[in-house]
Amino acid sequence: MSQTRFLIAIGLGALSGLLCAWLAGQQQPELFSTNHPIFWSIVSDRLLIGMMIAFAGAFTRHPVLGFPYRPWLRGFCLGAIVSLPMATGAMSAPTNSQGSAWMIFWASLISGAIYGLIIDLVATRFGGEGAGLLDASK
Repeated sequence: MSQTRFLIAIGLGALSGLLCAWLAGQQQPELFSTNHPIFWSIVSDRLLIGMMIAFAGAFTRHPVLGFPYRPWLRGFCLGAIVSLPMATGAMSAPTNSQGSAWMIFWASLISGAIYGLIIDLVATRFGGEGAGLLDASK
């Protein structure tokens, strides 16, 4: 079951990365090119969200605070946390105004959280969750 969860989460992470890069390319077409470093930054960030969610599926309770960790909350939080470095990087990009840099920051952060939520819900539904994922004999 852990392999199924991992493949689903990684696959959805890759798809969300390509979707996010394509959406960014709608505003600036040069961004949707495999020659552009921002394309790879976006794709690798979303792929990392999928990988983190695949591994985090073993936790059904928050590891520090101890409350039940529902898949939608786990995915939302991991998506936002993993997207934070890319979102803050948008603040250093040359833009026309500081307002557009903040818009890119919030769009990156919120879209990462939403992608994470969706990835975790689907991976949990079809790949399971809980400590059983850590059992290597399955």
